[in-house]
Amino acid sequence: MADNFSDHLVSRRTFLFTLAAVTCLPFLPEAKAAHSFAPFSFGYVTDTHVVHGKPDSYLLLQESQLFLQDCVKQLNSEKLDFVIFGGDQVENPGVDDANWQLFVDCAQILSCPWTFVLGEKDVSGNPPVDKMKLYGPDWKQKGIQTDKPYWSQSPLPGVHIVGLDTSRPESTAGDVSNEQLEWLKKDLSSNAGKFTIVFSHHPLLAPPPFDGGPPWDDYVTANGASVREILAGSKDVRLAINGHIHVNKVQQEAAIWYVSSASLDVYPCSYRIFRVTPQTIQMESYQVSYPALVKKAKQQLDGSTIAFQYNEQKPALFAEVAVGNRIDNMALLPLSPGQPAQQIDEKKLKKAKEEQARKEQEEVAKGDKKKGKGEDKKSQDKKGQDKKGDDKKAEDKQPETKSNKKEQSKSSSTEEKAASKSEKKSKSKSDKKKTDDSTTKEDTNPAESNKPKSSSDAEAKPADGDKPEPSSEAEPKPANGDKPVSSSDAEAKPDSIQTPKSDSLESPPSEKPETPKIDNMASPEKSGAASSETKKPDSSPQSKAQPSPN
Repeated sequence: MADNFSDHLVSRRTFLFTLAAVTCLPFLPEAKAAHSFAPFSFGYVTDTHVVHGKPDSYLLLQESQLFLQDCVKQLNSEKLDFVIFGGDQVENPGVDDANWQLFVDCAQILSCPWTFVLGEKDVSGNPPVDKMKLYGPDWKQKGIQTDKPYWSQSPLPGVHIVGLDTSRPESTAGDVSNEQLEWLKKDLSSNAGKFTIVFSHHPLLAPPPFDGGPPWDDYVTANGASVREILAGSKDVRLAINGHIHVNKVQQEAAIWYVSSASLDVYPCSYRIFRVTPQTIQMESYQVSYPALVKKAKQQLDGSTIAFQYNEQKPALFAEVAVGNRIDNMALLPLSPGQPAQQIDEKKLKKAKEEQARKEQEEVAKGDKKKGKGEDKKSQDKKGQDKKGDDKKAEDKQPETKSNKKEQSKSSSTEEKAASKSEKKSKSKSDKKKTDDSTTKEDTNPAESNKPKSSSDAEAKPADGDKPEPSSEAEPKPANGDKPVSSSDAEAKPDSIQTPKSDSLESPPSEKPETPKIDNMASPEKSGAASSETKKPDSSPQSKAQPSPN
């Protein structure tokens, strides 16, 4: 009955608010013009309860780090402008703030700016936690200048966000101090005209069943009504988001959407993404990527104390409250006063996301292609410049190279000519020497003329009709001990002193002269024999040489 009663309460509240809005519509002040800002998106994650070394309860504390890392990974796949953590980031700061440092290490992986508000778990511990000493440096690092545990910031042009501190050490109930209420009034006034979102850990407008008295009122902000009154008076605050109670719920009051969000490590283990335009707020809810662990979280919640407090007979019904209905998870929240939330068609949303992803991939591909072309052009320009530089260097070296080559060519040509002349001169001297040696040998053996000619000598005789040419060389002097040859004998027997024809004289000038072969000359041994025979001439008639035919 309890679950049906809560449903009736929600329906009745929604009906009464809608009826009042319709009834008072003619008397409502003129709606403020749409705030001027560019569309933006942000993530919201709450109650991560990061801790090390604690066992599971209905909170999956042992999986807290794993769930946070998975959530950060999924958020990074979205192009978000910022992320807000809604309190109870840690189960407690831990010894030497080890749990807080573990949370920061995980959150730092986010690809966009992030900040946080405090929950009771963040400030509870032994010894007591000094809020500003522990968390002040982190806010300062994120550009938030504050000396109090509450803050405000304008992350985008025309957009303002406020972080309230509702935390009390060792208490599940929340509270906003009077000092903070005064600060809130001034802050909203000084940022008038900006689209404003307020974040708090405890709910400012408690959803059912937390608005029904004990024990549920121990989970809400004690002076939430005072806070809501200030927010409604600004006309710039259009959205207020909280965690702490671990349920998904969307409500509206005085043109402000109040959204409660479930925990990341308590069933349904979800987080939210908000996409904001001047006309609407699109709210989307997503779970972590571990279905088996989500199922485990549900089993843990079904056996929890809070589930039995909700319905002792059917404690599992509290899981339905935690999840919420479809509008509590996927909804389009109009910014025009009086218009109800509209359910988002998840199929259309999925299709739109796929189309958006496709367009982004195409843009990335175009960018890569353009970048590649640019790099190719740069490479070509660089190659062209290098080539021009090389050509210029070559041109600078070319005159010197040509001059060197010309000088080398001249030198080489001169050397070749000198070598050729030397070679010709050497060959000429060699030929002349050989000719002189042949002539000398013939002159030193005059008795050879009285010796009968051998068959080889006969073969060497000139053919009939050929007349031997007289030698151009001067007559050699007779060798010592040899009888001088008379002029009459020389004239009678010219063949005996005839120098053989040299091939070099008969060869054309272009042909290379060869060493003349003298066949009618005897070997040195025969030359010695001939010398002895000259002293004792042979008396046989065969020894007389026959005259050569004229």
